[in-house]
Amino acid sequence: MRIEEQVEGRMRDGTVLRADVYRPDGSGSWPALLLRLPYDKTTRHYRETFAEVERLTVAGYVVVIQDVRGRFASEGEFYPFIYEAEDGYDSVEWAARLPEVNGRVGMIGMSYHGFTQVAAAAGQPPSLVAIAPMMAFADGWSTMRGDRGVFEIGKWQTWVAESMLPDHLERLEDPEGPDRISRYLKDLPAWLGKGNPLTWPPVTAAGLPSYYNDFLLGNVSEETRERMQVNPESIKVPALFLAGWYDCFLEETIDLYQRTAGPVELWIGPWTHEDQSGQAGDVFFPDAQVDRTALFLQWFDRWLRDEKAPPRNPVHYYVMNAGKWRSGTKIPEGNSETVFYMHSDGLLFGDAPEQASSIRIEHDPDYPVPTIGGNILMSGFPAGSFDQQEVQARSDVLVYTSAPLQENWEMLGTAQARLWMNASRPELPIGLRISEVQPDGSAWNVMDSLEGQPEAAGKRVIDIGRTAYWFSAGSRLRVEIYLSSFPRIENGTSPAWAEIQGSSQLHVIAGTLPVFTN
Repeated sequence: MRIEEQVEGRMRDGTVLRADVYRPDGSGSWPALLLRLPYDKTTRHYRETFAEVERLTVAGYVVVIQDVRGRFASEGEFYPFIYEAEDGYDSVEWAARLPEVNGRVGMIGMSYHGFTQVAAAAGQPPSLVAIAPMMAFADGWSTMRGDRGVFEIGKWQTWVAESMLPDHLERLEDPEGPDRISRYLKDLPAWLGKGNPLTWPPVTAAGLPSYYNDFLLGNVSEETRERMQVNPESIKVPALFLAGWYDCFLEETIDLYQRTAGPVELWIGPWTHEDQSGQAGDVFFPDAQVDRTALFLQWFDRWLRDEKAPPRNPVHYYVMNAGKWRSGTKIPEGNSETVFYMHSDGLLFGDAPEQASSIRIEHDPDYPVPTIGGNILMSGFPAGSFDQQEVQARSDVLVYTSAPLQENWEMLGTAQARLWMNASRPELPIGLRISEVQPDGSAWNVMDSLEGQPEAAGKRVIDIGRTAYWFSAGSRLRVEIYLSSFPRIENGTSPAWAEIQGSSQLHVIAGTLPVFTN
């Protein structure tokens, strides 16, 4: 493998972006794989989290890893998402013209650099042949602000402070800057969500990037928001998507898969945003790890080298607790629907209560419900599945539990809550979590959601999420409702309450119908 560092590519406005280029040994002409990222391309964590560069070059690809505009070695000013469509188009065409590149380009990467792929692909650069976004999204604005009406402050502060500030300070040429923020970064989890987010010490000490408060306040023009959004229907090239059941961008990646116009394939594993080994929180799922480099090579060999591949299903997913992968033609979606009623005595039952009495749940901003696991991305707070008993025992968490299952039950699909409720204020967030309660009392979260509430009273329909999960015989299904999750979302500064009526329901689309003991 031969490495050429800081190779310059000029964008249409004259801005120079720089990349490291990894070429196969020997002479020849090969297709290129382009990775465009806002993080430090010299570190192995960011360079090879998704694929092993040396294996890609040995297989006959030129790998191009580029700093996006305004980051590290590249010129210009960084502002999230808005330059990635035009710069992505220009960078693809530039990579296609590099020495020893045969004019055909693919793209790889995850998260933000999954977005750089879809942004480039939507512009349809002629030399782009295929992409492979992992844990990606099409709308940077709504994804980072929270498209359910709840701003996930913990995710936003983690990303800005941990991933963006160090290079921001370097570019300011502020010699004292790193010392000012080092004490915050060493103990960042303790600072998440603390105090007024507009004057949050870790970012104000660094010299505030303009976009930090712009996202908090919604202080962005409609034109700028549109530049942060991609229309997946404009993506015509083949796209391989990878998603995680416990990833914060699960629904966004699935949405990309469903809306992309070109040939598509989707893999969903029991993965978090930071761990795809099969370890998801306190639970390990065996045989869940996938050789992503081999998967990418199969994909790009097919499309960039025109190699014939045996036909296979477009969707591959891991069934949690069953310990096995399955494939099919559609995203896992069962054909049976079960309706559960939330009784005021805490039962989750198939029959409606004779009298629909209500239960009040209260929120104390000085004692919020803590964030434990789930589909999160926050410094010091691991995502995945954890025993929720301690949270569920709180007086400010409503819990509804079914009878034990007589036999194994496969929840293969989606869950939706239909709540009849009153609330003290319209903006009150509503959290819902589904968990499996084991015979020993431990309760392991399967899926969760947080949603803003635009109305103070009436019926609320909330999509909790989707999963492929095997509930064991003898376990119970549990749904819980809460009004805060700290530091995932802001507490609010005043007490609040909500009343949940007994006519509220949980609708589950699953692979089989559950059978409970009497």
